[in-house]
Amino acid sequence: MPVPFLSTYMGRGSGEKKPFRFVWNRSQAVATNVYLLLYPKPLLAELLEDEDKADQIHQALNQIEADELRAEGRVYGGGLYKMEPGELSRMSAVPLLDALPELERHIEI
Repeated sequence: MPVPFLSTYMGRGSGEKKPFRFVWNRSQAVATNVYLLLYPKPLLAELLEDEDKADQIHQALNQIEADELRAEGRVYGGGLYKMEPGELSRMSAVPLLDALPELERHIEI
């Protein structure tokens, strides 16, 4: 099943250069195991049917700071960063909530 967004899970980047990228899967391609697949919860999946909202989410994902991405992942020799699904799940949802504030009322704390 195609997912709306993918993330690279290995990469290099220092300073402002981000080690990971978020990709909007507009072609509905079935991804291989070289990406982390971001499956939305039902409410978000419904919102993503609106292309403008999907674009807002994609922009929000790509606004996550490089330092935050590096802090959650791990680093190997030579500066290769790796992000596991559990590490990605610990990322702050604030950029997504800023993009789509209607999600906030559905968050369980």
